[in-house]
Amino acid sequence: MAEYVIAKYIRLSLDDSKSDSMSIENQRLLIGKHIMELDIPNTKTIEFVDNGFSGTNFERPAVQQLLEHVREGKVNCIAVKDFSRFGRNAIETGYFIERVFPLFHVRFISVSDGFDSADYEGATGGMEVAFKFLMHEYYSRDLSKKITTAKHEKMRRGEYVHKNCLFGYKLDDKRKMVIDETAADTVRLIFKLALDGNSLAQIAKRLYEEKCPTPSKHKGWQNNNGCSWTLSCIHGMLREEQYTGVYIAGRTKNADVGSSEVIKKPESEWYKIPSHHPAIIEQPLFDAVRDVICTKSETKRKREIGTSQRYGSVDCPLKGKVVCGCCGHVMRLSSTRNARFHCNFSRTASDAECYRLSVSAQELSDMLFDVISKYVQVILNTDRLSEIGDLELKIARQAEIEKQMETYQDEKRSLYERLILGEIDQDGYKALKADVDSELTRLNYAYSNLVAENGKLIATKAINDDLHRTAESVSGINTLTRSLVDMLISKVIVYPGDRVEIEWKVSGFGDVK
Repeated sequence: MAEYVIAKYIRLSLDDSKSDSMSIENQRLLIGKHIMELDIPNTKTIEFVDNGFSGTNFERPAVQQLLEHVREGKVNCIAVKDFSRFGRNAIETGYFIERVFPLFHVRFISVSDGFDSADYEGATGGMEVAFKFLMHEYYSRDLSKKITTAKHEKMRRGEYVHKNCLFGYKLDDKRKMVIDETAADTVRLIFKLALDGNSLAQIAKRLYEEKCPTPSKHKGWQNNNGCSWTLSCIHGMLREEQYTGVYIAGRTKNADVGSSEVIKKPESEWYKIPSHHPAIIEQPLFDAVRDVICTKSETKRKREIGTSQRYGSVDCPLKGKVVCGCCGHVMRLSSTRNARFHCNFSRTASDAECYRLSVSAQELSDMLFDVISKYVQVILNTDRLSEIGDLELKIARQAEIEKQMETYQDEKRSLYERLILGEIDQDGYKALKADVDSELTRLNYAYSNLVAENGKLIATKAINDDLHRTAESVSGINTLTRSLVDMLISKVIVYPGDRVEIEWKVSGFGDVK
């Protein structure tokens, strides 16, 4: 008998963590108890957990893994605590429950809402379910507004609202900003070097030589070479007024509820409180360094012809997509006649594997366009008639088995009626019923395997359909464009020795032969 796979999906947002009832462990226990009550034989459970993710969209790693399992036919049932755990967006959540899961014969259970798709046989659950979707979505937006209001009130009072503190400081037991002496020494060194007239590149080189940990390394976020400072990081620290003891908060806001897009706010809307915490840098030193920075910037602005004016606006469709394979940072595009992507992160780390790693932007673009063109031709020339025919035969076989199972179910009911009417005795009924149950078990096993196979074929067909549509849409393009890159490429990973790897957005695109 085939395994019946039940996927437990658990989600906990940052705000949910304040409620014990929403904890991961409580969700796990509630779902596990309900699965035991279902009493389904030969059951296997797997678990997907998104910890610290909003439910207003489906850009969550665990839910994407779960949906991939669904497409591959590896899941028979999904169980969640309530609808809002799976998603708070009414339209997207309803689409998956009403359209996608039934297509792959996946049962959906929401324990607290008392919803089981097996009870509706093709229906959607009615107005009650739709109303719950809308209530969860409204609750999410209302809660977000209340949380934002509470955070702004804390900012007005000068309370630190973020989890992590500004480099150079740490939070004490009362969440007050106090000086972190180890990091503060690095901050003082940066300001001293800047005041002495060192450039940002010279400061970065000095910090690397003295093995001063970067903010990410100091906080334990970075496991690789944590002493390679970026110029933008140093420049930002030299302009950070909070080092003088001024509290500053509310500089940005989210574009919308659940959105990761951040919008900068005008300085007039910031919350600023002087003498809020101990100063690492005295105000006269901060002002002197700011004057030095402004003077150097002014010199550059007064140049009659800068690099970008000499060579024009350098743009490459791969900008922002090229990543260093050694340190994982996005490579910077230079504004020169022969523009190249450089690993700027390790520019001061002479002993780093990716030190001075670069690649020609034009050569990389030409190479990628040749690869895309080859894949497109292979996809368009592939004969898919046998694949479609095989799927049609298996779907027909599935329908045939369903009819046979219905016939045996009818026979089983008929046997019981004959027993009640006295046409057969108890022993005869048991013997005949055993034969029918044996056939039903065999058909159930065959049907389960066929559903899994068909699910995989449907998923493969859907992927191949996407591939053909994509190939047809780009077949007439004769050069690499930004829209083409955004459609097909997630990122391009560059390694020393001219080795390049491509991560494709369209599933299966790079697998064609």
